[in-house]
Amino acid sequence: MAETPTAVVIGGTSGIGRAIAQRFAEDGYHVVVSGRDATRGNEAAGSCQAAGAPRALFVQTDVADSGSVEALARIVSDGFGTPHVVVNCAGILQSGKYVLDQDLDEDEKMWRVNYRGTLLGCQVFGRLMSAARRGAILNVGSLASFAPLSLPAYTPGKHAVLA
Repeated sequence: MAETPTAVVIGGTSGIGRAIAQRFAEDGYHVVVSGRDATRGNEAAGSCQAAGAPRALFVQTDVADSGSVEALARIVSDGFGTPHVVVNCAGILQSGKYVLDQDLDEDEKMWRVNYRGTLLGCQVFGRLMSAARRGAILNVGSLASFAPLSLPAYTPGKHAVLA
């Protein structure tokens, strides 16, 4: 009997990430949704369960914190084994502004979440998948990866994800 595949959607509490989680649920995957907002996360997991996921779980995760991403991986590994698919979809957006007005603390936060959070997801789950000799990681970028927008911290981070 074939093992039921597991998908982890990092940043799956809203928007594109939630739609991706829902699709995996409809296709019969176990789904683990992670994000910062517990209310939205539990709603997303419930929606996945209703859409057909044999098991759906929300795990509160801050991708700007390596320990939080590592804790997510331990919970997934202990409860589901090595996931078959991980989607790095966590991100934050900024309001349009000129580069001369870019606050450096905001810039640092954008990089920690949008680029480094993606990198952490790849590293932590990539090690599990490599050891299991299976799995796929999908990194979700942005249209901003392809065009210069008035988002001086967001655009370079999303371009880095593309690269």
